[in-house]
Amino acid sequence: MADKAPDSPGPDQDAKTTAAQPPNDHQNAKDDPTEDHDYVPAPAPKKPSMLARVVTKLGLDVPTVAAMFKASLPSIIGIAMYQAPLVSGYFTTLGYLAPITSVLALAMLPRSKFLMNMLLSLLCLCFGAAISMLALWSAIQARIHTTPAGTEPTTHHVYNSSQSAVLGIWLFANIYFGNVVRAKLPSFNLPIIIYSIFVNVASTYGTFLTTTAQAEAFVEKLLVVMLVGLALALAVNILVFPVSSRLVVFKELAGGIGLLRKTVSLQKAYLIRLESDDMFAVVTRTNTSPGLQREGEPRLTKEAKAAKALAETSGKMRELAGKLHADITFAKREVAWGKLGAKDLSHAFTLFRNVYIPIMGMTTIIDIFKRVSERRGWDFDEEEVPEDVTAEKLREKRVWNEVMKQVHEPFEILSEAIDQGLVHAGICLEILPRPKKLPNATGDVDVEARGEEVKPGEPGFARLVDERVKAFYSKKGELLRTWVKERELAAEEEKLAGTRCSCSTERREREQSQLYVVLYMENLMHASGQAVQDLVAFADKRVEDGTMSKNRLIVPTLHRLRKWLWGTLANEDSSAEQAPDLMEAGTNIVYFGDGYNQKKDPEHLAPETAWQRLGERLRHTSAFLGSEESAFGFRAACATMSIGILAYLEKTQVFFQEQRLVWAMIMVAIGMTMTSGQSFFGFVCRVGGTVLAMCTSYIIWYIVNGKKAGVIVFLWFFTFINYYFLLKFPRFVPAIIIVIVTQFLIVGYELQVDTIGEALAERTGQQYYAIYLLAPYRLACVAGGSFVAFVWTIFPTPLTDRTWLRRDMSATLYLVANYFGVINSTLQATLSGVGGDANTPHTPANQLYHVGRKIFGKVMMLIPSMAQHAEWQRWEPTIGGKFPREAYDDIFVRSTRIMGYLTLISYTLMHPPRIQSDDLTGDETHPLPDDGNEQTRSRQRTTRSTPGTRTASVERSDREWLNALAEVIATLKPTNHTILSTLTLLSNALLSGQSLPPFMPLPRPYEMTRRLIALDHHRQHGLDAEHTHEHEGGSEDSGGDNEGPFKLYNARTGHDDYKDTRQTMLGLAGHGGRGNILDPKNMEQPGYAEFAVLQVCTTLVCDDLEGLVKAVSGLVGVVDFSFRIGGGDSSSSLSSADERSTTGGTGKGKVD
Repeated sequence: MADKAPDSPGPDQDAKTTAAQPPNDHQNAKDDPTEDHDYVPAPAPKKPSMLARVVTKLGLDVPTVAAMFKASLPSIIGIAMYQAPLVSGYFTTLGYLAPITSVLALAMLPRSKFLMNMLLSLLCLCFGAAISMLALWSAIQARIHTTPAGTEPTTHHVYNSSQSAVLGIWLFANIYFGNVVRAKLPSFNLPIIIYSIFVNVASTYGTFLTTTAQAEAFVEKLLVVMLVGLALALAVNILVFPVSSRLVVFKELAGGIGLLRKTVSLQKAYLIRLESDDMFAVVTRTNTSPGLQREGEPRLTKEAKAAKALAETSGKMRELAGKLHADITFAKREVAWGKLGAKDLSHAFTLFRNVYIPIMGMTTIIDIFKRVSERRGWDFDEEEVPEDVTAEKLREKRVWNEVMKQVHEPFEILSEAIDQGLVHAGICLEILPRPKKLPNATGDVDVEARGEEVKPGEPGFARLVDERVKAFYSKKGELLRTWVKERELAAEEEKLAGTRCSCSTERREREQSQLYVVLYMENLMHASGQAVQDLVAFADKRVEDGTMSKNRLIVPTLHRLRKWLWGTLANEDSSAEQAPDLMEAGTNIVYFGDGYNQKKDPEHLAPETAWQRLGERLRHTSAFLGSEESAFGFRAACATMSIGILAYLEKTQVFFQEQRLVWAMIMVAIGMTMTSGQSFFGFVCRVGGTVLAMCTSYIIWYIVNGKKAGVIVFLWFFTFINYYFLLKFPRFVPAIIIVIVTQFLIVGYELQVDTIGEALAERTGQQYYAIYLLAPYRLACVAGGSFVAFVWTIFPTPLTDRTWLRRDMSATLYLVANYFGVINSTLQATLSGVGGDANTPHTPANQLYHVGRKIFGKVMMLIPSMAQHAEWQRWEPTIGGKFPREAYDDIFVRSTRIMGYLTLISYTLMHPPRIQSDDLTGDETHPLPDDGNEQTRSRQRTTRSTPGTRTASVERSDREWLNALAEVIATLKPTNHTILSTLTLLSNALLSGQSLPPFMPLPRPYEMTRRLIALDHHRQHGLDAEHTHEHEGGSEDSGGDNEGPFKLYNARTGHDDYKDTRQTMLGLAGHGGRGNILDPKNMEQPGYAEFAVLQVCTTLVCDDLEGLVKAVSGLVGVVDFSFRIGGGDSSSSLSSADERSTTGGTGKGKVD
């Protein structure tokens, strides 16, 4: 099937965002760049009918209805097929298993996901058949060898303890190993449930089999009926409304384009509000009194409303980006009839990611203003703060108002380029539908009025995007000139007012931070424009080389299939393998740090001999048996045998078979979960769902008085309705599947008895019940099995969702620390020029790039896991004190924010801005000639430098200045080490529960800027390097050894890194030009804007890091043995005066 995303319905809810979403919901149609302006406005649409409004509110669009219909077909086909005498005569009492198996196959999944699930299900089902045959054969042999010789065969069942014991052992082992695999490999979840159903049915019914021929016939019939269920799901998935994973990705890309356009539009509206509004104003004042709900609603300013809308849209975009990150892998593995291959999809996704990262980064301006307001004490009403603070706030507000006025015009140009560039790329890559040309009032197109206007999707439109980005770049200096002008005016006002900061370095620090934010915004705008240029160039290239001209068969490579196989069957390690390699063509050996290696064992060194390696394998076996996955498998096996033991005891064996208790065992297989909160939630949902299924079964059967045709129709209708809730409410998927399965168990059994007759139905030992009795018995079985599963989840000791949430958050903090380490190493390697090319395999830059991507993917997988456990923990009973949900929510928000800031830093380092042709020639009046060729335009734009490298033109422009900047950034090592160390310490404290030290060395925002300003200040006053160091905080106890107040111990080398950094600072202090490197006159230098992004993002990281320390210390405590006597000021020496003033003399002191 050709991948035409806009026209094909797709059931996957990830792709429900419409492709042609306008950039703003409140925007007129004429603002949409895909619409033609030459038409007469249509009359106002009529008010939709009640039915239309209900359908819209319920979200019953075409893809959803198609998915519901598609999912309901396999099971109802299985029921209808069983009514044929040939089919019912073969399957007899096992026919109801076909529709149940087809339900578990999930036929509405996208093709790639479905086929993966189908292959694994077939593998598990065939293995289950083989192992069940082995179990039945060994049990029959046990019966034969324990039956006295000469015993005459009888027609009735004879109990044999040996046969029952053997089958019980086999059942326990199968359930144990199956659930270990299910816990270890999440992709085997549904296949193992199908496997468990097969094993449970075979092992419990096997006690009634006395010969090998009977066992072979039973296993064959059981295997065939379940294979028929899988075959029905396979046929429906491929033939009925086929949906590929590529189609899902296309629709997600279309939705992402729409959300990005809307984000840019809302960003423009927000910046317009900042031209006059107070960005530091108090946003909300809430009153939660029940009788004053109207007065208690938040009072939002226009700026706050714009910020809220922008934040909500950005959140949707981040959520969609996470889904796209997961779905793109399945799309690249798929066999399809389309145009874009796997590499093209991967490249398109990378370019799309390069677009949304800087656009999402621009939304952090909201956080920046909020942090400034909080740091300077402006987050209160004006009547609550002193007049001098209010005057300072008003001066800052005026500066930013004027800057935002200057931002308006260039951002208008850039937003139009981004909006139309995204539409053009989407149309060319057939992600968005090509717009229809709308006629004018007479029905004819006015060609003369249109002139030479080029629309998105037409040849030559890339040149228009390039011109607009170039127009934005030409206005780059105006924003900075406006800031310089407003800075001078503000300085004059401060001088006339005689404020305290007019003659100190505090004003310079504030001005420098303003400059960083201005350059931060400008750099992200420039980066987003260039990213759109790259996406447009890629789309045009695919059109020009004929990729988009015709469909072709797309087949995944063997390497990709092998990678998928190992990724499915193996538990991948998050660390990279150690691979020392020669760097480029030199002879220097590159030694990689421990971060590239697998996790070390603190109790064992690496094995050296063959005997030690054998011992390592034995230890792995022991570790496997003691793992959480093994414990889960043991719990599941014990829960299953708690019910299954009735099938192997003489007095209860017949009762077990008559009352169909095997379905209670199957409910254990379906409902067993690893955590207690999820188990309790699932238990309530399963029992509630079974009650609902019992009621609907009565309706289905009695509304048509048990007539087969009517029963089948109503059974399909209720199944169709059930899948609506499965699609719209994914958290209730297990309960909804139970509802569907129970309906087919009850109604399907009654149809089966009506077809084959009551006598044949009771031949297997199951007693016949009418539907009014069978439904309550099914409810009892499901409730009993679910209750047993719940008990064995919490007994003997539960693994709570709260524990899992804490461990996930600890892992997230640790991964964020690793990601920061990768970014820090990338920065150092880029500045020193020793990292090599990131596109060359086995170079340090390439290793850093791949390790960073792997860590990023791990964090993206942990974020939804943490969100799920945070919701499930609500269902856990609280024994003792309350669960500190607010603290965990704060950790979750701050850690994800830090990851976003670090991603922005990584993007800035890997994708430095390219140099425009005018910058190279220095002449704006003689651009390169444009002959209409895309290659010429690419040369004129200058291709974006490869990841991790900088263009040669930058190196030629001012290499000396870049070297100076590299020396300055080298002084950031203590700050970077502090961030990394703090994140690692917080992760370990959260994991182990050990208390934090009382004083945490948190970095201060703009610390390096503060140092350089101090260097320049002392240079101007003629002070030497030693005085400079003393002013920076050198300890009087350090003596004359020039080693500083403390030692920054390098755990890898054992050297003092602080000593080297201090010597660098002393060298900068003695160098006349280094202290003045941050002067605004250097802001046009290459690398200055990226340095500003680094400073702004690092400041945001530091703020959230301080909040993380506060939240984690509140959970695990602080190693604090200080004391204070009574309510006075007397305290131990460990408590500082600041600490005492913070606490007011009561309780534990607050550590800053």
